[in-house]
Amino acid sequence: MGKPKNKASKPFSIYGLNGAIELLQSEKFQIESIFIQEGSQAERNKWIIDYKKKHDKKMSILSKHVFKNQFSSKRTQGIVVQFSGDIISEELPSFSDEETVCLLVLDQIEDPQNFGQIIRTAECAGVDGILFSKHHSASISDTVLQVSQGAFLNMPLYEVTNLNNEFYALKEQGFWIAGLENSIEAKSWHQIDYKGKIIIIVGSEGEGIREKVLEACDFKATIPMMGKTNSLNVSAAVSAILFERLRQVESGE
Repeated sequence: MGKPKNKASKPFSIYGLNGAIELLQSEKFQIESIFIQEGSQAERNKWIIDYKKKHDKKMSILSKHVFKNQFSSKRTQGIVVQFSGDIISEELPSFSDEETVCLLVLDQIEDPQNFGQIIRTAECAGVDGILFSKHHSASISDTVLQVSQGAFLNMPLYEVTNLNNEFYALKEQGFWIAGLENSIEAKSWHQIDYKGKIIIIVGSEGEGIREKVLEACDFKATIPMMGKTNSLNVSAAVSAILFERLRQVESGE
């Protein structure tokens, strides 16, 4: 497996009680600082109180005025945790010995909100990892991590230079590739067999999947629309196809 790599020059930040507690409980990252607003919900939280007894040097209690000035644009519930560590990997592990694997590929997903929501959905749907390109994707940011609602803690994220090179290596390990794309050749999303080793590719709402990436697909899937809008939000489309895959795996159909 390649060495995980976090290229950020400064610590990431997570705010809000649920996300902060999940991060602190995980012990996967280096905690740099914990800022608590005096008199806030976070300061009264029992888990935070117990944590402070063991890690008092990491925690700073700030007056409401100082805290609000520093974090005024966030809905914090009175807590912000700054951390550093290895969030992304640049190389995939081998899946040769696995029988059932699902990898999600994001091509040209540049909106951080969508990226974060997709991480959350993928983690809930049992996806084994997310691949995205260095040059055709939103970067990992505070917004992406916050929107994922802690899912990034349990979701392997792989940033690669060339998606097609990765596809070639994965096909050698027995993977099939399905692209979510509206086209004449596409089958309805629930008619494709997603069991076994499967790679699912989704593209941006505006640009879709790049042609060179689409050429690697063994199957194309589409989600027919009944309303007046011509496409689903990409995170909603990801949810539909990933949970169809989960249904197939769990039911054996």
